Amino acid sequence: MEPRPGLEWVAGDLRDPDALERLATDTDVIIHLAGLTKARSNAEFDQVNAAATGLLAGIARDAGVRHFIHVSSLTATRADVSAYARSKAAGERLARDAAGTMPVSIIRAPAVIGPEDSATQTMFRLLARGLLPVPGGRARNYRFSVIDVDDLAALLARRARDDKPRSEVMTPAGHLSLRWNDIADSAARVTGRKINMLAVPALLFDAAGFIADGTARITGRPHVFSTGKVRELQAGDWLADRAIELPTALDVTMARCLAPFLAPGGFRPVHRGGIEKRDV
Repeated sequence: MEPRPGLEWVAGDLRDPDALERLATDTDVIIHLAGLTKARSNAEFDQVNAAATGLLAGIARDAGVRHFIHVSSLTATRADVSAYARSKAAGERLARDAAGTMPVSIIRAPAVIGPEDSATQTMFRLLARGLLPVPGGRARNYRFSVIDVDDLAALLARRARDDKPRSEVMTPAGHLSLRWNDIADSAARVTGRKINMLAVPALLFDAAGFIADGTARITGRPHVFSTGKVRELQAGDWLADRAIELPTALDVTMARCLAPFLAPGGFRPVHRGGIEKRDV
């Protein structure tokens, strides 16, 4: 790992209690960002997003951590929609159960958008070419909340610096209510070209999810797009309940996300990993 002033890397993963104990030792605040958005099985979602979250919270409590901040997902509010949503809801419950008197802040993030995200690179690549596939039928007009990744990072930093933390569940967003046409209009302003929205019929959308699941089982490489993600996109509005102050303008976020696909040479995703301890 690249050395940086004030930053100590702890090698390990969420299933390694020894690494988690080293992470929690002499630590005031833990920001738990790790998790799976794609998995080879429901059990894998549960192991990482649920069981490991409870394990880390318990270790943090025993180490005397004064504030545990868990970045969950807005999908946790509807645990029956998908295996991912169920695992995030379980992770919240296990973190609270394991925390004892340690304050736990749960941040139910809506859609987080920012550059260099491999999960959204296909959408932004298509937008750069003037195309936006969207769910057809009623799902085309469902509303959703989004937050810029930098705005989420700033919110987490403020929570980490709170001298008197308290347990709280937050569902923040930079933009509380968007539709797919808002994404297309923003991309059109950024790129200077018309964005054609392609509504994918529900049956075809479902079939694509099943094909993605089958491919993942054969190759052993899961995809974010899956039958679970299809159900989430077709489940109605996904709206946060709290607007952050001074959010990044949507066009600014979109410009950052689209820039690599508009530049010569295309896009190469950047993958980062590891567990961090940082002085805050």
